[in-house]
Amino acid sequence: MKSGSLPLFSQGNRPATDLGGTSSAPSFARRIHILGQLAGIVTLIGLWPQVDAPWLLLVWWVGTSAAQFLLAGLAGRTQLTRPGTPIHDPLLRHYLFSAVSVIGGGAWGCLTLIGPYEAGAQAQAFLFMALGGVTLAGAGVLFGSRSACAVFVTAVQLPLFIQTVVNPPATLPHASVFVGVFVLFALSLNDLLALLHRGAVFVETTASQRSDVQRLLLDNTDEALVLAHGHYIQHWNRRFSDLMQVTDTQLPIRRLDACLANRTEWRRHARSAIDALGRGEPYRSVTRLRRADGSEFWAELSGRRVEGSNTPTRIVWAASDISDRIEAETRATLAHEQLFALLGQSADWYWQTDNQHRLMQITLQSGSNMDGLERHIGRKWWQFPVGGQGPRPAHGALRRTFEQREAFRDLEVEAPDGSHAPRRLQLSGTPRFDEHGSFLGYHGIASDVTERIRAQEHIRFLAYHDPLTGLPNRRLLMDRLEQSIARAQRYQARIGVILVDVDDFKRINDLAGHGTGDRILVEVADRLRHGVRACDTVARLEGDAFAILLPELESAGAAEPVAAKILSLLHQPLAQPSPRSALGASLGIATFPDDAENGDGLLRIADARMLRAKRRGGQRIELASPALARDHA
Repeated sequence: MKSGSLPLFSQGNRPATDLGGTSSAPSFARRIHILGQLAGIVTLIGLWPQVDAPWLLLVWWVGTSAAQFLLAGLAGRTQLTRPGTPIHDPLLRHYLFSAVSVIGGGAWGCLTLIGPYEAGAQAQAFLFMALGGVTLAGAGVLFGSRSACAVFVTAVQLPLFIQTVVNPPATLPHASVFVGVFVLFALSLNDLLALLHRGAVFVETTASQRSDVQRLLLDNTDEALVLAHGHYIQHWNRRFSDLMQVTDTQLPIRRLDACLANRTEWRRHARSAIDALGRGEPYRSVTRLRRADGSEFWAELSGRRVEGSNTPTRIVWAASDISDRIEAETRATLAHEQLFALLGQSADWYWQTDNQHRLMQITLQSGSNMDGLERHIGRKWWQFPVGGQGPRPAHGALRRTFEQREAFRDLEVEAPDGSHAPRRLQLSGTPRFDEHGSFLGYHGIASDVTERIRAQEHIRFLAYHDPLTGLPNRRLLMDRLEQSIARAQRYQARIGVILVDVDDFKRINDLAGHGTGDRILVEVADRLRHGVRACDTVARLEGDAFAILLPELESAGAAEPVAAKILSLLHQPLAQPSPRSALGASLGIATFPDDAENGDGLLRIADARMLRAKRRGGQRIELASPALARDHA
């Protein structure tokens, strides 16, 4: 198992202050650096007269020395294996410590690749002894982390093992087997040293420390107290014996994880505790414990590191039975069921959040056809994924409302509804505080107002759109026309209005019926909509009369090509059966500010010109004057 990723009380998780029995990680690193330098110098002197290119040895020694200086400085600055500052994350410490081992081992492993192995039997023997000594030294130094030892030994011996496989020495043809056995021996030595050190730790408590422990255990006799080293229990008080129903002389529970009702919870508690205790903070949690007779109860745990301890894993744990409090809270929860029944008559859901505004409870109060709102437990109201898009702009205001920690009513939010369109919910909430005034979160009710909002939006749509074609009606056209005129006045721009009237449409209604006439009007609307820009507006005024608003014209004559395109589109054969294979139309054009300075004036002039085009036989465009009229028959 990885060093640093072990549970909080793993015996293999020894910090740099314990390795080799030193009291200071920087001083220990300096000693290792000095030993490495001496080993490098001895190796350089021993191999110098035996290789063909001694300068490669010199380059290797300089590189190895630089790597050792770097690693010594890194260990002194970051204190990799110490769970205090500046590195809190145990996984990060483990990866950095393993990286240091790889770099150090790789520097020595490179010695095999620069010539001594091919320089003769004497050089090979010296190389085997040098790397063997470094390997055994690393196994002894790194007894606190098996994974770090494994990567160090591999980095040192792997190049040598490959050389013995590819090019075995003449005097020792089975050298690769001996290298493999030696690696296993080094790893076994590492395990043996770790085991011996672990046993020494358990017996290193002096008489003064025992008196301090006893004094600490007696400071609070009303709580169950345990002194643990790693996850092994060393001392306990009488209250703990009573709580767990064990005797003072014999403790059947030797490991802390055996006290938990669910042992899989141990890893979660251990990882959270190692970070808190490493920062010098106490750790508190609530969990279920199991007594010696197998009965379970709710307990509140708190852990604090023993002051003056050489290691952060000697911890005093306090436990108290809170089963009565939990049962009282359960009874209070049951008492709220009547309140929930009343809420169900006025809302669809009851909800609660934690102090980070994450949903922790959603209770359905009445029937709803919404698909799985409770699946979003853990999310915030403004973080619901709707249609694969990001948060809605309105959700920013919703977030600010929650962060103010004040009561609110009738806030709207979109929520996913499976494969259906998003639902619209209306939230009302009240903040919750404990007896000390600390914010606990919100609780409130949610109602599904989707159908009501859709009905309102449909009514609003009908007020501003033509029900047959879906185009804007005269009211919406006038609103956009006035806005376009105001913008054109501000930026000295032009806009155009084209009025379109279908020729002889009354005859089509009389001969083919009003149903066919309506279908033809829908087709005309589609042709007009696709014949203009996205920024243009096509509106139906009444009957067979349509209007086209063209904002941002480049010149007064820029509307004429658009009108010609519209006339051409309408003259194409109809998809609907009618007495005529193609339609004719009369068009009138008015521009701002050339013809009028307001919307009513523009529509009036465009209408007059359209009527003039119709009197002249239709299928034509009428511009500013009769002389400028265009016949497109």
